[in-house]
Amino acid sequence: MICFGGFAPGPLWDDGVLVATTWPQVRVARCDSSVGEVFVSAAGLNDRMSTLTCTHPLTAPVTMVNDFGEAVCPRRELSTMPHSADPSEPFGAARAEDSRRSLADTLIRTASQMPLDRLHNLAEDIGEPLARLAYRRQLVQRNLRQALPTTATRPLEQAFYATLAQVVVEVMRCLSMTAAELRERVTIEGAEALNDGPALLLMAHHGNLVWAVAALAGRLRVPLSVVYKPPHIEAIRHALLAIAQRFGIEPVPVKKVRRALMKSRQSTRIWTLVADQRPGRDCCYATLCGRRTAFFKGPERIARAMNWPVYYLSCQRTAPGRYRCVIERIAAPPYEAFGQVTRCYAEKLQADIDQAPSDWLWSHDRWRA
Repeated sequence: MICFGGFAPGPLWDDGVLVATTWPQVRVARCDSSVGEVFVSAAGLNDRMSTLTCTHPLTAPVTMVNDFGEAVCPRRELSTMPHSADPSEPFGAARAEDSRRSLADTLIRTASQMPLDRLHNLAEDIGEPLARLAYRRQLVQRNLRQALPTTATRPLEQAFYATLAQVVVEVMRCLSMTAAELRERVTIEGAEALNDGPALLLMAHHGNLVWAVAALAGRLRVPLSVVYKPPHIEAIRHALLAIAQRFGIEPVPVKKVRRALMKSRQSTRIWTLVADQRPGRDCCYATLCGRRTAFFKGPERIARAMNWPVYYLSCQRTAPGRYRCVIERIAAPPYEAFGQVTRCYAEKLQADIDQAPSDWLWSHDRWRA
């Protein structure tokens, strides 16, 4: 057994390209020198870079494993060059950060093993009050007042936080949920249209998009890729990546979309984008909740460049822990003036909000100037 216990990060190969290293380091689960394989825990990794600590040079295949010892990533090569530790990072601070991350991962894994009814009770008794006290309450109130000026917003605010707490525990449960249970809880209409070839599928933060994507992956005969922006909280990022791996979804970081699209241009893959976040300066506009609203240009550009049809997935809650999803085509080539896809998407999103306003993510700073 080769001992790994030093504090010097070393680079890993990522898709044939040597990537930079960063702190904190990943944990080594085990290393068997007799077979020349290093098994590394997935904790501490992000989508752009990975680090590994070792006390002496080594070249060996590297296999990423989850906390159950299951391989979750292709094998990679470990650099033979030892590196010095980052002098700006105190060892005690790194250990404390690792401990906090490990605790968060443990809590999420433990919660995922609990029955869903019990998780919903915990969300109602603990999660909802805490969220209402600490999570962007002023922003939620402002968004509701501006978007729904003729509606009483206090009941909607309470319903939003209740729904949010339920969705959080449902996503946790998805780490241990079987495909059969997910299929029974999430019905999907129109999924067969996606089996005909490559297409762009647009979604929104309405209902439970994690369950919707996971359930959809099990109903398609073609691969499913999901473009995502990595969350800042590592425990959440680890959980979402574990769910993607569990249900056969390919997560693609938003910064790698262009390269990934070019590599799979001729495949029948379905590309999924959640397109209701606030974009940067490069945007187009449509009306949402009675307001001139900025949207990403990315979905429109991809649809036109790839000559793909565009579909929208509507996710509506029918009962606690149960959803009805409907997939409809909203645009197809040849496309008209730029903005057609965005307008159709905004109309579908507006219909979802009108049907169940508390199920949309009002805590997002959607209309920030």
